[in-house]
Amino acid sequence: MIISLRDHTIMVTGGAVRVGRAIALACAEAGANVAITYNHSQDEAQATVEELQRLAPERKFAALPVDVAAAADVDRLAQGVQQTFGKVTALVNNAAIFRRTPFAQMTEADFDDHINANLKGPYLLCKRFGDMFLEQGTGTIVNIADIYGLQPLKNYIPYCISKAGIVMLTESLALALAPTVRVNCICPGTILLPSQTQGENDDEATLKRRIPAGRLGTPEEIAATVVFLIGGPTFITGAVLPVDGAQHLR
Repeated sequence: MIISLRDHTIMVTGGAVRVGRAIALACAEAGANVAITYNHSQDEAQATVEELQRLAPERKFAALPVDVAAAADVDRLAQGVQQTFGKVTALVNNAAIFRRTPFAQMTEADFDDHINANLKGPYLLCKRFGDMFLEQGTGTIVNIADIYGLQPLKNYIPYCISKAGIVMLTESLALALAPTVRVNCICPGTILLPSQTQGENDDEATLKRRIPAGRLGTPEEIAATVVFLIGGPTFITGAVLPVDGAQHLR
């Protein structure tokens, strides 16, 4: 099944690096105009936009700064992307933080940081863009959660709580915004090595043994799932989809 995203304009938060960058590239390769957001990764965001423009010189791409946890910033973002692109058709909430927080060292700031970046930000974006989608009569939201929003990870309590909130946000909005706006959620498993994600310092072989599929996932597999949920069957809404090689079943 070849999915085309032509005539789509897609907002990808945290689209400058890693999984977000892969999502932006996959959406562009499928034919979409793409706007990405960044907070601290301005140089990487500009490099990603340049790569997108080389891929499809005839289409529009932009990188926009935003603090997703600030309502005024989110409102400016929505206004800016509308001015640049006109109609936005999809929002991908990918931006997040992931920090090791053992219980003995866990602080109020750890909780606030994860909830603000990983849950409050997507909530504000879903509200602002959801209103936009309802007004224009169409739209799609894809939230990126984590399998550790479905099951706990010992030393990452605030992170797990924030991603569990994304799952419930997705399901609640799928009901609230139906039938005009579809809202779905992807729960990635282990995609990047711990050295790349500040993980538990397990080596790759140890990680693979925990995954029934016998390997790590790739950013491109998450990106392909995003493309499917935006451009594929329109009867899919309210789905919480693990993309993890059955890791969540262990």
